[in-house]
Amino acid sequence: ADFLTAVTARFDEVADQVDAETKELLAADRAPTWEGWAAVERISEEYGIHDVNLVKPGVGETTRVLLRRVPWKILAKRGAGADLQHIRLLAEQRGVPVEEVDDLPYSCVGLIHPRFTRGATGADGKAVQGA
Repeated sequence: ADFLTAVTARFDEVADQVDAETKELLAADRAPTWEGWAAVERISEEYGIHDVNLVKPGVGETTRVLLRRVPWKILAKRGAGADLQHIRLLAEQRGVPVEEVDDLPYSCVGLIHPRFTRGATGADGKAVQGA
């Protein structure tokens, strides 16, 4: 109950901003452009992966790549800043390079190692061979 009380106490502070942003969103053209899917296909080819299933766009998917998969590279939109702080930290801990990219419709994209093995990724970006 304390949490809900704390949250609802802030409603009046943001009501005008929410109202304005809602009107702006409702008036905007929200037709899908498929720009994101085109970027996934382009990245798959440009980086020699040739499999869109190994290209994981967005902060959530990139986080999952770093925590649960064999990451190869992280593409970060130039200027994304503090929003990607945890991505950069996880990448550093896993020895995964982060490449700053200008033409990216997502704040970041995780690339799964194209030659997946059951091992983890070493600092050289290669999958560790099983013992």
